[in-house]
Amino acid sequence: MPQVLPPLTTQFAREFPGLVRECAPDIPTDTRVAAVNAPLARELGSDPGEETEAVEGLVRDLANATSAHAMAYSGHQFGTFSPVLGDGRAHLVGELTVGDALVDVHLKGSGRTPFSRPGSDGKAPLSAMYREYLISEALHALGIPTSRTLAVLETGERIRRRAPEPEPAGILVRTAASHVRVGTFQFARIASDQGVIEPDTREKLVRSALERHYPAWGEGPDASTAPALALLRGVASRQAQLVAQWMGVGFVHGVLNTDNVSVAGESIDFGPCAFLDRYESGACFSSIDTGGRYAYGQQPAMTQWNMARFAESLLDLLDPDPETAIEQASTVLREFEQEYRAAFTRVFARKLGIGATPEAGVEQFIAHTLDALEREEQDFTLFFRALTDDAEREGEFAAGSAWQAELEEHRARAGTSPEHAATLMREANPIYIPRNHHVEKALRDIERGDAATFERLLAAIRNPFTRVDGLDDLESPPPNARFFTSFCGT
Repeated sequence: MPQVLPPLTTQFAREFPGLVRECAPDIPTDTRVAAVNAPLARELGSDPGEETEAVEGLVRDLANATSAHAMAYSGHQFGTFSPVLGDGRAHLVGELTVGDALVDVHLKGSGRTPFSRPGSDGKAPLSAMYREYLISEALHALGIPTSRTLAVLETGERIRRRAPEPEPAGILVRTAASHVRVGTFQFARIASDQGVIEPDTREKLVRSALERHYPAWGEGPDASTAPALALLRGVASRQAQLVAQWMGVGFVHGVLNTDNVSVAGESIDFGPCAFLDRYESGACFSSIDTGGRYAYGQQPAMTQWNMARFAESLLDLLDPDPETAIEQASTVLREFEQEYRAAFTRVFARKLGIGATPEAGVEQFIAHTLDALEREEQDFTLFFRALTDDAEREGEFAAGSAWQAELEEHRARAGTSPEHAATLMREANPIYIPRNHHVEKALRDIERGDAATFERLLAAIRNPFTRVDGLDDLESPPPNARFFTSFCGT
């Protein structure tokens, strides 16, 4: 029977026994593979045409496994520190070797673990697993680093979450460059200080993360950089780039706690995430984020805050002298802000059809453009796509407006021809995103056993820059889009 590059290894669990707890996943005997990500299965080694058989073979192996591992981590959750969190409904089942890289295989919704909260069943709603599949594939298609869904499993169980009536349960088979988080290092710092794990665990974890995700760290002019400083700088740089990309497509993660920040620089842990319809810098969709801490416009500042917490977990490894270590960490945090602003400007310059290296005035022009979008309550994706298609626009953005004249001036200064501007915009401005109400409709249909709506939406977001006849309804939000609320699924 075809397999997805067997066998799985357990390298992380072997190298860091103090950062995992051994436990078996709970995969009921009636579990079936409900959805297979065929493109991802092929990337992982499945033969074309045999993707479903390959994933089913993997799932059979996982169902028969007597052991997997729940990962330990801490986390600042909405600003409040929890020293012990960990995988409460998830299992790291191992790693696949794909080319020169290791790829984690992880289960979500797979039962209780030693980190489960009291009263938790360790399960997950089937709809939440399909949501993660859809959102992660959308980000991937948009060119944004992300964990991905290999398969969704339907267990046949029913669980209670949002409503009094039980809903179908599911398990996600997820892949990622790794599941090591900022919170992993926070836990390692505390456990090391308490003597619970070996004192050199953090140093080993730093080098492991560098070798796996930043293999060039010891080369070039930074060859003498302390490993912990190299990791801090590398993670901060990738997070700056990542959040700028999120902002460019109107993505709101929703729960940017330190336990949801990957040191590999990928998007991970999709709960109450959503995409903007109408542009609003303070847009916050999550039912649990009552203060708007992780609103759309707050994401850069919150990510920088998370990088400060990461630095704290590494501080004594940066330099033996505390003052020197603090100054080094402060320098990286300043670099984060500079790198984020530069990345944000590049992302939005492309969306506006401004090529080359944007000159100084472009950053201010982008800010004015977004302010005007908010004043006019414009749809974020539709506005940039109308600009791309040279379609009719109204208000401050109309043809012949002062805004249009300034845009042409910035393009001219950058030496961007009309043809090049059009190419940049076509590559940067999607037609299809997983708009929130369309996602909800697809998920409700899934709960009723109808996957057609989901498959149609998935096909659209996998080719976000190509307009397809018959999918016009997926380009726009319904009139009540501004009242959307997202839920975590825990």
